[in-house]
Amino acid sequence: MEGNADKYCDLYRDMAALIGDSAVRKLWKAYGGINVTFPTRLYSKDYVRQYIDKNMDQMKPSELARELKLSDRRVRQLIHEIRLAKGNGEPGKSQQ
Repeated sequence: MEGNADKYCDLYRDMAALIGDSAVRKLWKAYGGINVTFPTRLYSKDYVRQYIDKNMDQMKPSELARELKLSDRRVRQLIHEIRLAKGNGEPGKSQQ
């Protein structure tokens, strides 16, 4: 039964094209009949902070935003929060 995605209905056909026939059947067996919604946010908040902390000196905020599917503004906010937490916030601003 491998390899013929045309045998599936629309959703499963699309999934088979993305992840393969056997993976579609595994998903169907595990979740068939259940409505599943995939959240827009893939990564946990902790992972996002760790990723930004690790890469903020090597990547531009726009690159981080694109990678994490966040806005540039949100990435800049997180960078600012991370720097403040480390005690090295923006120069010229008092830290109280």
